[in-house]
Amino acid sequence: MILLNGKLEDSEIINLDSGFSFGRGLFETMHVKDRPLFLQQHLDRINKGLKTIRIGKSISNDEVLDAVRRLQCTDSVLKLMVTERNTLFTTRSSRYTEDHYTRGFSASVSSVRRNETSPLVYLKSLNYLDNILEHEKSLDEGFDEVLFLNTQGFLAEGSLSNIFFIKGNTIYTPSLDCGLLDGIIRKFVIDNFTVIEGRFTEADLMSADSAFLTNSIMGIMKLRALNGRQYDESPIIREIQETYKKECSSQAK
Repeated sequence: MILLNGKLEDSEIINLDSGFSFGRGLFETMHVKDRPLFLQQHLDRINKGLKTIRIGKSISNDEVLDAVRRLQCTDSVLKLMVTERNTLFTTRSSRYTEDHYTRGFSASVSSVRRNETSPLVYLKSLNYLDNILEHEKSLDEGFDEVLFLNTQGFLAEGSLSNIFFIKGNTIYTPSLDCGLLDGIIRKFVIDNFTVIEGRFTEADLMSADSAFLTNSIMGIMKLRALNGRQYDESPIIREIQETYKKECSSQAK
């Protein structure tokens, strides 16, 4: 069952518009405990993006909370998709398990380049096929995630995540102008810890002591290995994970 344009539907009845003809649309994926975590940040991002792609509507706090109630969405994932004539909410379970957090993720580097001059790389748009195909390829090759460089050869982001790495006691992450999504949890880390944003190469990441990935559903995921290069365990990553968990617990009350 889905909630489509304010109505509970058993079948997926969609208004055909440019979202389905040309991919003009955006989505947000929210982690819901008793309520959606970081809800205002998700709303700010999608509403700003809707203006960018010239869709003349915005999504309200009440719409999201109504969807959570009507879809009985608790301790799960809520996905919001918006096109010119459709507002669609769906739910699913989180794919991340305790085993993932215990062992961490492995990643490869894609041969596909992020186009940092395109406005689409800064949006969670319905044009996500680069991410999907490269992620599926990485899974087929035995990895958990795949990372993108931009057209200048600098680190950008993962297919599903933002990337951070640590050298000594210093945390680094690619700056937004490298062509990446301004992730909600990326911003949480930057707001709560001292992070150097800049232009970094694959070699910088390979020479790091440790690294981690972020997104709104996985939260903070340590990176175990990149192209077979193993990373160290890090007390800094554990501290970031604990800070994030405390914030989630606080928001869920």
